[in-house]
Amino acid sequence: MLLEPEFPAHGGIIRTQMPQSFHLAVVAPDRSVVELEVVSIVAPGQEGYFGTLANHVPFVAALKAGLLEYELPDGQRQFVALGGGFFEMDGKRATVLADSADLASEIDVAKAQQDLEMARAALKGESSEMTTEEAQRAIDVAISRLRAAQTKH
Repeated sequence: MLLEPEFPAHGGIIRTQMPQSFHLAVVAPDRSVVELEVVSIVAPGQEGYFGTLANHVPFVAALKAGLLEYELPDGQRQFVALGGGFFEMDGKRATVLADSADLASEIDVAKAQQDLEMARAALKGESSEMTTEEAQRAIDVAISRLRAAQTKH
């Protein structure tokens, strides 16, 4: 369906189409977190955030801890806190294989804050339970969970 044409400042007509939807699946080791149709995705790639729409060329990307944002066909935006993983897009379907994944609505803010404090203490050497790398990753995951929780409506 075409919308009304836009007239850009440089002249000419730009025809805007309704966004096409595509399938998104987010899978964690213990469960399927998301399985639905979306119109866009923004994901935390190892080299920075990236976005994708329907019919994007196929690609695979490594993910770091951060927020996965997706837009539903009705325009609503939702968030998932990721603990890293992999993203695959084939043009019609996007799949996230996540190390961990939590819907914003499922996150216990008090527990996420406690996890952040424990990881920061471990990074300072106050705990020998984690290596420096594990502590930094735990900090990144806790921060992404807290950021996702802030998006709850």
